Amino acid sequence: MRNVFRRRIVFILFASVAIWMFLWYTHGLVNKLNESNRKDCETIAWLWAGVQYPLSVAGDELGIMSCTQCGYPGKRYESGVESEFMYCPVCGDTTLFIRTARLLPQERTEVIDFTRRLFGNLVNRLEFPTIFADANNNPQIVNGQVVDDFPSDRIMEFRKKMEILAAQNEPIPVIARGDTIGHLFYGSSPLYTEMKLIPFLELALLLLIAAVVFLFLRAEISRDKDLSWVGFARETAHQISTPLSSLMGWIELLKDDSELSQNSDLKDALVHMNTDVNRLKSIAQRYGQMGRKPNLKPMSVETTVSNVVDYFNARKGLLGSGVVLELVQSTDEHIINGNSVLIGWVVENLVKNAVASCAGIPGGGKVTVSCEIGDSPAGEIEIRVSDNGKGIPFGDQGRVFQAGFTTRKGGWGLGLPLARRIVEEYHNGAIRLLSSTPGVGTVFSILLPLKGRGKD
Repeated sequence: MRNVFRRRIVFILFASVAIWMFLWYTHGLVNKLNESNRKDCETIAWLWAGVQYPLSVAGDELGIMSCTQCGYPGKRYESGVESEFMYCPVCGDTTLFIRTARLLPQERTEVIDFTRRLFGNLVNRLEFPTIFADANNNPQIVNGQVVDDFPSDRIMEFRKKMEILAAQNEPIPVIARGDTIGHLFYGSSPLYTEMKLIPFLELALLLLIAAVVFLFLRAEISRDKDLSWVGFARETAHQISTPLSSLMGWIELLKDDSELSQNSDLKDALVHMNTDVNRLKSIAQRYGQMGRKPNLKPMSVETTVSNVVDYFNARKGLLGSGVVLELVQSTDEHIINGNSVLIGWVVENLVKNAVASCAGIPGGGKVTVSCEIGDSPAGEIEIRVSDNGKGIPFGDQGRVFQAGFTTRKGGWGLGLPLARRIVEEYHNGAIRLLSSTPGVGTVFSILLPLKGRGKD
């Protein structure tokens, strides 16, 4: 079982590393997408800034010097110089520049309007919001639409939108001839917003898978332990059955002996021996049926509890020195759907623990078993086993029903966990530690639903 558990742990670790690597990869993709958005905006800003320079000099009355190869505007016209050779950064060579006539105001207006429409159409193709503002932060183009004729209230809305976009991404300055002529504000695309959530969704999925795997492993380990106990119990029953059959045979032979039958003390001993052997037989059958759903039928709780108490009182050796076992119950009978052998074993287990707790108590210990109708409106009968023994340390009281936990030297720690299973899983009841104080005593309670009330 350990090897299987280790292999599963290795698999879980490997899967966790793989998922974390995928998280890192997707997080990188989100960052790359955001960087791509920024580069797109920078490209647009550079384009807009690039056209501002020729537009700014296009209306110069004296004209400009333009490259004869590509039309690049080199500088303003200087009086008397109609042409000259200069370096053209576009052509990458020295070319001839000549004087170019200025545009008329109407022509310049048409060029500017055309450029703005071209810029607007370009920005409008983007999937994220954009606002181009001048150097005074006055909105000029919003999502590709020129806002010159917009009312003042709409302009105020755009200003507020600019503040929101600036909080999302740093505005990109638009620089022409060394001067900042405006800024391009931009937001995040819907795709980026969705992808930004992917790492968090993957992390939540990872935690959910880890929780499910943890619960599955814990349940499987618990099931493996249960199967181990079941196998041990069945093997114990098998080993007991052989000598038990032999003992039953010897008792029958002794009963048939006429000389022994005349001895009253021996006759009493044979009766008690026969009772003990039958009890061992029921115990062997009980352990042999571990792991199987028991057969439930109407049974008297008072009769079952009384049989357990009578069995202990008839054998003083089971109670130890000075321990008194007392039964407190009404003469009425309360019927439940249950298995009398299993319920009797649960009560017997609690009585044994109480007797062991009372060992060595000055003046003798006392164990009380009582049957009363519970206060629950569901209709339950309560069996209480209390003692004035040494009690359970406060730090251990939350562990008494854990498999393998015991405060007795040589104990296995299986009695109370099995008792809980019998009461809660097989009989739809409840068993709990009501109270325990070191040096004062302990009280255990069993609640069982009455027949026709609660869950049958």
